[in-house]
Amino acid sequence: MSFVSEVVSSLTGASAEVYDLVVVGSGFAGSMTTLNFLEECKKLGKRGKVALIEAGKEGERCGASRWTMAYLRLDKDNNFDSDWKHEMKASQVYACQGVLDSPIAANGLADQEYCARMEQEVPITAQYLIDHGVKFNHHDEKNVLLEFKTNQHFVFPEGGGHAIINALFDHIRKFEGVTIMWETQAEHLLTQDDGTICGVKVRKSDGRMTKVHGKKVMLACGGFEGNREMLGKYVGPRTEHLELIAPGLKYNTGFGLKMGLEVGAAVAGSMSGMHCELVDTRATKPDAVIWGHNYGIVVNKHCKRFYDEGKRHLFATFEMIALETWRDQDQQSYFVTDKTIMDRFRPGWVYDTTDQEPEQSDTLEGLAEKLGLDPKELKKTVDEFNGAINENEFDLMKLDGKRTTGLSPDKTNWAQPINTPPFYGYPMKAQLTFTYGGLKCDLDSRVLATTGVPIPGLYAAGELSGLFYNEVSR
Repeated sequence: MSFVSEVVSSLTGASAEVYDLVVVGSGFAGSMTTLNFLEECKKLGKRGKVALIEAGKEGERCGASRWTMAYLRLDKDNNFDSDWKHEMKASQVYACQGVLDSPIAANGLADQEYCARMEQEVPITAQYLIDHGVKFNHHDEKNVLLEFKTNQHFVFPEGGGHAIINALFDHIRKFEGVTIMWETQAEHLLTQDDGTICGVKVRKSDGRMTKVHGKKVMLACGGFEGNREMLGKYVGPRTEHLELIAPGLKYNTGFGLKMGLEVGAAVAGSMSGMHCELVDTRATKPDAVIWGHNYGIVVNKHCKRFYDEGKRHLFATFEMIALETWRDQDQQSYFVTDKTIMDRFRPGWVYDTTDQEPEQSDTLEGLAEKLGLDPKELKKTVDEFNGAINENEFDLMKLDGKRTTGLSPDKTNWAQPINTPPFYGYPMKAQLTFTYGGLKCDLDSRVLATTGVPIPGLYAAGELSGLFYNEVSR
């Protein structure tokens, strides 16, 4: 990595009070930066010192990184989807899974050079994780139209993001040159008279402030999901009704953005957007996403459909229906389907990310009662849906045109009749996963000032680096 190489090459045998590198945040980006730096020092026979600063407690840390399933858009050879950069360029509002859950762009604003570099780096990063003990599960998907250029294939680490974090930290802890500071909130950057960044001012768990001096600073501390004030300011009203999808997100308080802006960093992307996902309201675990909204119907608390569940393939619509649930449906929606779909998809990732069994009944009225819905209204909605479906063949491997006519809204693909008992359902709500916008960086992770020049000594990575754009949440 060019960033790591630059830092290591600048080592001068710093005193005990000054670190060669200060990393803020211990998620994927921060942990990878820390370990790369330590290994590069060892390879070159240099003694480098790094401080890893984490606001969270050791068991809750890492933003969303340790809690995600970490579905990766890779082929059988761990190459990244070659079409992703083109989708990012052409998309209007498009949700797409990438490496380490790299997700959203809209209106074609994503930096194409950044996207191209990411595609080049992905196989290297994947092999790095494998070499450090992460086991990848390779999955051939036979039911869900992925529309990836990976031949209906994707990858996920055994044990999810937690396995990645554990593997990286197992290696980090083997080095003597690292100091890990838990429950330490970075709040301000330290600067020299000429504007060079020279460390971080932090608040310890006892409430007292102290300074952590460093020759370089990497900000990898996520977005502002855990900051209600910033959510209200940038995203808009009613964000207080959104729960966080993972416990670690409460530590993503936007201080990385604030620190960068204080020293004149430019902003990349629109901070007026956020990413949500529909989760099982009964779940006792984080990230309990109900992925398969395409393959049945989704209704509100009045048993009315409100979104075209077959508008596009799953990864192009799962965020949008979650935003609709939050914005217009009082945070209450319900997925309904039947035996035909459940037999095809279970066991599997589409409906088994939650730790709860779906509600089930031999009648639609019985299912409605278990979901807390009006039995007559749910039966009426399903009957109207079934009666409006055309005679096209049901084909999960394409946008099949098996649709309804005369409904509001119509379902434009995969409108399979819901008529084979038992019937199944999940109660769902939207939860906040991450925010958009960040600090503008170049391809070497250097944070850029509003004038376009790099701010000396300051770098950013991960969610904070501001690749993603979206304005659909308002």
